[in-house]
Amino acid sequence: MQRNQNGYYTVNWSALVAADKYKINSSVPAMSGIYELYYRDPYGKLILHQVDLVWYGGLRSRLRRITDPTLEEDLTKRAFIANKKFFFRYSLSKNYKDMQDVLFFLSSTHGLAVPDDSGRFKKVYLRESSPNKMTTI
Repeated sequence: MQRNQNGYYTVNWSALVAADKYKINSSVPAMSGIYELYYRDPYGKLILHQVDLVWYGGLRSRLRRITDPTLEEDLTKRAFIANKKFFFRYSLSKNYKDMQDVLFFLSSTHGLAVPDDSGRFKKVYLRESSPNKMTTI
């Protein structure tokens, strides 16, 4: 929704689920969207590792590539992936500029490197909606 020079978004997240290559292949759509990737620290706390948008290739392909150590060529990254238990959630979107604005908001809120927004709005506001439970798919 747009009001004055501000953009208002609602992101409907999927459930937060443990990353498993077989389940990703069978349940994550090969569509564009945004995702958040987490891993557990030694104390069991979920640490946000990455927030990004996917346009070409779809969420299924990206999530498989970044959570499966057998698909990583860089040995340092492969070791990091192999030693972590990842969890993810995603939201589908067919509008690239909307995803840019949402990614801009999420990245700036979480203290990550902030990408460019779409340039359409003076301010961006975000409301998040998600299932209340973490499940393993």
